[in-house]
Amino acid sequence: MKRFAFLLALCSMLFVACDKEQEPIATPDTIAVESVVVTPASCELTVDGEETLSVEVLPADAEYTLEWISTNSDIVTVAEGTIKGIAPGTAIVMAKAGDKTGNCTVTVVGTPVESITLNYHELELDEGGAFTLSATITPEDADNKSILWSSSAPDVVKVNGAGNLTALRPGLAKITAKAGNCTDECAVRVNAAPLAVGDFYYSDGSWSQSLDPTRTPIGVVFYVGDITATDPALKADHPYCTHGLVVALDEKIETGWQLNYQEYNDTVGRWVELNTDYETITSGFELSDNLNRPMGYNNTKAIEAFNLAEENASWKVEAVEYVVDYRTKVPAPETSSDWYLGSSKEMSLLVSGPYDQNIWEIRDQGITIENKKLVNKKLEQIEGAWQIGVQIPVMMFYWSSTEFDWEFAGLMMPMNGQMPKGFKSDNAAFYTARAILAF
Repeated sequence: MKRFAFLLALCSMLFVACDKEQEPIATPDTIAVESVVVTPASCELTVDGEETLSVEVLPADAEYTLEWISTNSDIVTVAEGTIKGIAPGTAIVMAKAGDKTGNCTVTVVGTPVESITLNYHELELDEGGAFTLSATITPEDADNKSILWSSSAPDVVKVNGAGNLTALRPGLAKITAKAGNCTDECAVRVNAAPLAVGDFYYSDGSWSQSLDPTRTPIGVVFYVGDITATDPALKADHPYCTHGLVVALDEKIETGWQLNYQEYNDTVGRWVELNTDYETITSGFELSDNLNRPMGYNNTKAIEAFNLAEENASWKVEAVEYVVDYRTKVPAPETSSDWYLGSSKEMSLLVSGPYDQNIWEIRDQGITIENKKLVNKKLEQIEGAWQIGVQIPVMMFYWSSTEFDWEFAGLMMPMNGQMPKGFKSDNAAFYTARAILAF
């Protein structure tokens, strides 16, 4: 009996050993679907009308089974990509491959759109200009008269859902208006437009030399030039912001740079170097140092990262927190960098304009402040706007995003254009933060 049990156990071990040796070799992973695109993305059908949709699945060698789905088969049915209108209403038809889907919004109508005609088929706009297209749809009693607007080159001309065009940079774009299954187009040429210090900058990303009451001003241009050339972070995030700089319409008085800097007892720039890919915000005082580079976008993003880190919760940079909050208060157009705290060089440009020498030496020799005067004349025309350096009838200081060491950050004096340094905790009424943006 014992011998039988032994033999049985031995056979079992041999069976297991043989079974392990015969395990199948792993096959290569199947190629997964990355995207599914259904064309058209929207269409209109009449009751009993039919249309065949096309679908593109990428990569081309992906392995999948295609499934068509209608979110409401009482309105639209679908079979192998052919859709049929059943009753008035709207449904989504989906093509599913793997775990990816592509969609087509289908509207079924009783009276379809027969034509759509734009009021202009050719336009020329100046860079920074704006225009509104309108469309006529027939018949007047069409069930679905909503219009879908699109631009073939949204970096040249953008269009919103109301047909409002904004010319962003020189080039050509085709604006398409679609109603039902009908379309019409307008070819738009954007010409380079003069841009000057003192131009008004609007919420839609456009600008003008005279104040336009039909648009909402959010700032005034104070510098014309390509800041992406000196700010690598700006160039990486917003490569088209090559026109210049805009100053916001108001500011925060009585604010420090970093109130608890003594407890932190280190430079923010050191943390930035150790924990981020941004360039350091800490600078020396020579012409070759970052003090003389417009790089406030880099600095602000670096300080934002510092402020968000849990270990820095007790010594955040308050001047940058104000700018971040300002983005919610005054939304900037998508074509801009959004608001940030200017570097010492950018704050110098605001008051003194271009200066090819060391801005640190301005504190000794003085310089013209005509740039500030021109900007203030334009700010004066905007209801509720705060002029630069006039909110308090004494000497004022504006914080920059430039840091000098563990206890000092860069300041700008709008009274005379000088660029001193200040204790980070200085927050008397005449210490101020004001946002700028690149566009």
